[in-house]
Amino acid sequence: MRAELMPPHSADLPSTIRNGTAVHACLLLTAIRVLGQSPALLPEMLVLAERRSGDGSGAALAEWDREDMRAAAPRTIDELLDEEPAFSLYRRQTAIFGNPSSAGVSLRNTGATAASRTLVLLDGVPQNDPFGGWVYWARHDAAALESIRIVPSARAAVWGNQSPAGVIQMNSRAPFEERHVIKAGGGGQGTVAGSMVHQMTDAEKTKSLSFAAFGLHSDGFYAVGPSQRGSIDRKLDIDLWGADAKFAWLAAPGLTVEPGVSYYTEERGNGTPLARNSTDALDFSLRVTADNPGLSWQALAWHQRREFESVFSSVNADRSAETMALDQFDVPGRGTGGAITLKWDHGESLSFLAGADTRLVSGETNEEVGIFRRREAGGDQDFFGIFGVTEYRPDEATTVSGSARLDAWRLSNGRRIETSLINGTTLREDHQDDRDGIEPSASVELTRGLRDDLEARVSAGSGFRLPTLNELHRPYRVRNDIVEANPELEPERFVSIEAGLEWTPSENLTMSAALFHHWIADAVANVPVTDPAEIAEIFGTIPPGGSGSIKRNVDAARVAGIEGEIEWLPHEQVTLGLTGLWSDTRFSESGEQPLLEDKPFPQAPELRLIASGEWRPVERFALFAGCEYGSSQFDDALATRSIPDYTRVRIGASWRTERAIYQIRIENLFDEEIQTGLSSDGIRTLAGPRSLWLGAEWAF
Repeated sequence: MRAELMPPHSADLPSTIRNGTAVHACLLLTAIRVLGQSPALLPEMLVLAERRSGDGSGAALAEWDREDMRAAAPRTIDELLDEEPAFSLYRRQTAIFGNPSSAGVSLRNTGATAASRTLVLLDGVPQNDPFGGWVYWARHDAAALESIRIVPSARAAVWGNQSPAGVIQMNSRAPFEERHVIKAGGGGQGTVAGSMVHQMTDAEKTKSLSFAAFGLHSDGFYAVGPSQRGSIDRKLDIDLWGADAKFAWLAAPGLTVEPGVSYYTEERGNGTPLARNSTDALDFSLRVTADNPGLSWQALAWHQRREFESVFSSVNADRSAETMALDQFDVPGRGTGGAITLKWDHGESLSFLAGADTRLVSGETNEEVGIFRRREAGGDQDFFGIFGVTEYRPDEATTVSGSARLDAWRLSNGRRIETSLINGTTLREDHQDDRDGIEPSASVELTRGLRDDLEARVSAGSGFRLPTLNELHRPYRVRNDIVEANPELEPERFVSIEAGLEWTPSENLTMSAALFHHWIADAVANVPVTDPAEIAEIFGTIPPGGSGSIKRNVDAARVAGIEGEIEWLPHEQVTLGLTGLWSDTRFSESGEQPLLEDKPFPQAPELRLIASGEWRPVERFALFAGCEYGSSQFDDALATRSIPDYTRVRIGASWRTERAIYQIRIENLFDEEIQTGLSSDGIRTLAGPRSLWLGAEWAF
């Protein structure tokens, strides 16, 4: 089967669609109510969602199929992706316990801030938050997915904005297949989780209805170690749940209509009584796919609504009391978009894919700053893009592919209004000028089989990222460290090259390696403010022991590195693997803050290695183990606050039957203290301690 469907992205829809929830709901209900005779023909699912013109176009950085996900049994999708050293969130923390605003993807250490430079898709629909660009990883249950694929930057240009470092494609299971899955798990930190996926189809396989629900609770753990902990500290607790429903209808031979709706909510504690955040998310989507000989097409539309709240507090020196510092009590985000993709196949040697997409985003932050000020800041972003991908195979050993894209973007309605909480007078009123621009993207790749056991590939590409509304308008605070937004930020521009080899000297041994280099112009970074006059102008005052930064464009930055993988089967019952990433990150040129020059990116370790092994003494039973190493890194852009290296070990066992899989594992076996952050006042934050996890999945 050829996998899922269509594209994501961009925006420039009429303003009436901005609040188009009712319109989308009507579309969904209309599709569900359609009646009539439909031929009993099940179409093969297209790969239009992956925007590949042919099955040979572009090697994935990493990929997982359904069996891989069942075997891994991750609590959240980011824990599965973390098996790939090139993947990381901004901090060394699973998304279960990390603040969602730090859950942006940093592929190959390309993230100079917590904002994601990677586009995350589910069946072609962007999953990056419309306002902040981060990703709610706990929202996606592995049991409901068929595959996941990571596309590196040089081959992701066809997706435009938010994809300069790469694309992560999650594909749901194909419709018209009866399936029922139940999962349950529990373990350390008082964590319990469960989910179910049910897909029912009629006898003719022309209509199907799928429903999924999931939930998780954890008491959490203390993010501050015992030596620094005070009476005010609390555990990082979380409660979340969500549900998805999708209807599929084979309206005519080769024509499939799929409306869907999804809801998600979470409540988090961030380590003290006042510091908490919550999210509510509601999504609608409609996808229509036509698979015809020679020409196939797909149309996709979606609408997303987010309600986010977050509270930041100031804690005294002995951590015995806290005061409210910033209450972001209402941070709504809205996203509406659509795409159409067409694919032509001209025999086995040539294929072509083209289309257009659009995305309209709006959002704002409403917050109380201490007890004196109320602030409203926000704006709108519109995108419209056209793209094309072609693939040519002159012979069985050679594939040449290329893509081109053109995006038009617009920033509008930018504002920052501050009023007094005491008497309601206006303290500040800024309205930014509307801005727009045109951004091209392009890529080219050559794959060549040098021998039966050796394949080489080279690729180059260029893409862009427009700063999110969060970066443009929403300030935030981590303890006594303040980061100010900047509505004048310019788009980032990536130029990327890559060369790789894959060698299979025997059926039991596979080795691969790749060299890559990214040049980044106008990289957005949290630039420290050190001039006293500028500190007074931007922040007024900074808390004792704290720091002040503002998001600014750094003239030039780069990321270069090498990654490799070895998989060896020394015995039919034993599998061994080693993967690694070495990278060098640098701010190359910084006119506004010369102290940044030649400094590495924050939260970017030079080296990450993952070793794994599995032994199957019998067909159904397996023992597995893994060891992960990460080198030291810095928590700040000036490279003054060092976070030490770490080693994390996991062990476990699994038992399979025809319809079930059971797993027990221990994470962080030796209970190593893994540091995730270091604030200016010396407070260290930690990742999860040793944890036991028991899980089971039943398929019917």
